[in-house]
Amino acid sequence: MLTLVLYFLLGYCALFSVVWLHEIGHSLWNFWFGCRAGWLRVQVKPYIFFSTPGPVNLDKYQALAPWQRTLSAYGGVLANLLWGTIGGGILLLAKPGNSYVQFFLWMFTTLHLAEIVSYLVIGSIYLVSDMAIVAGEYPGLRIPSLSAGLVLTVIYILALAGIPQEFRLFILVWNLITILSMCGGRIVFSLLHRKN
Repeated sequence: MLTLVLYFLLGYCALFSVVWLHEIGHSLWNFWFGCRAGWLRVQVKPYIFFSTPGPVNLDKYQALAPWQRTLSAYGGVLANLLWGTIGGGILLLAKPGNSYVQFFLWMFTTLHLAEIVSYLVIGSIYLVSDMAIVAGEYPGLRIPSLSAGLVLTVIYILALAGIPQEFRLFILVWNLITILSMCGGRIVFSLLHRKN
C-alpha cells in the first residue's frame, strides 16, 4: 500500500514537472521576444489543467512576426523533447538502481513523450491550443508536425514497451489517462478561449 501511495505521489510530481517545463519552454521564447518581463514564473495550478505560460503582454505578442509566434507555440513541445531525451538518456546510461528513482524517470520520460504526441498528432488532426497557432501562422507546417508526431509516437510506444514489469501497468494507465486528459483539456481550453 505504501508503495502505491509513493507511486501516486511520484507520478503526480513527474506530471507536474512535465507540464511546468512545457510552459517554461513557451515562456522562454516569449521572454526572448520581449512579450514578458521574466521567464521563470508560469501558471501551473496544482490541478494542472488550463496551465499557461502567462503572464504574456498580448499587444507585444500580437506584434511579433509570424515565425516568432510559431516558435513560441512550438516552445513547449521543444522543451518536452529536450527533457524527455534527458530523462531517457539517464535511464539508458546511468541505469539507476533505486526502484523509486527508476519509476520517477520512467514517468518523467514517458509523460514528456505523451505530451509531445498529444500535441503533434492529436493537436495537428484537431487543431487546438499551440498547434492551432502554428497552423494559423503557417498552414503548411501541419503535415510536417503530424509526421514528426507519428515518428515520435513510435519512439513513445517503444519507450512504453521498455518500462520494467514491476510498475509497467501503473505507468501505462497513468499515461493513457494523461493523454486523454491533455487532449480533452486542450479542446475545452480552446473552446473557452474562442468564446472570449
